[in-house]
Amino acid sequence: MMTVSIGVLAGMGPRSTAPFIDMLISACQSQYGACNDEDFPLMHIISLPTPFRPGHPVDDAAMTRALSQGVQSLVRAQTDVIVVPCNLAHCYFKEMIQAAGNVPVLHIAESAVRQLPATVQKVAVLATEPVMDAGFWQEKILATGREVSDSAELRSLVTILIRLIKESGFAVPQVRSCWQAVLSHPTLCQADAVLIACTDISPLIPPEPGRPLFIDTASNLAESAIRYYTQLTVAQGTR
Repeated sequence: MMTVSIGVLAGMGPRSTAPFIDMLISACQSQYGACNDEDFPLMHIISLPTPFRPGHPVDDAAMTRALSQGVQSLVRAQTDVIVVPCNLAHCYFKEMIQAAGNVPVLHIAESAVRQLPATVQKVAVLATEPVMDAGFWQEKILATGREVSDSAELRSLVTILIRLIKESGFAVPQVRSCWQAVLSHPTLCQADAVLIACTDISPLIPPEPGRPLFIDTASNLAESAIRYYTQLTVAQGTR
């Protein structure tokens, strides 16, 4: 009997890999009650170094080459579905699905936008400048009849925050101060929901629910991946 496996193309940034794997494990427990070691999926995990530096232009050719090589490695490992917990990588989604061939690659924005409550009308997105410039988040939000809350000043603050996290981690005072500046920015305060579209920022999400509603797009992707995995295991008779 064949074992269904998940391919995870992570490492973008390096600190985001372990939290995403934990999200997958938690999704297994919440969705189908996984408990023993054998209850969890077979996962092939790649922590992929990519040519990205916050605030600097992305070398599209080098990025495409790195992502394609990572995806092809997961295809060679005979994975059944691929997830990429990095919003920047989704700027190159067409190139990734081309490299994946017949192996499906889940899209991070589609799963997150589907989870927005009906009461949410204005949405802010916290992401890198290249992701915001690519426009796929705005496109998917606007397609649902909602508004996007965005400003150049907020984008600049988020870029600084991501750079500080990559340089120093989460504990340094400069990161906390910059995060507070983001939280208090008028552009964000006007939103009903905030999509955290950068896995480096995810650990900073406020633990207490409130307004605006914070939605971790990486967590949504993990939930979608395990739902897809469960469907495959049922279809193949392995669960």
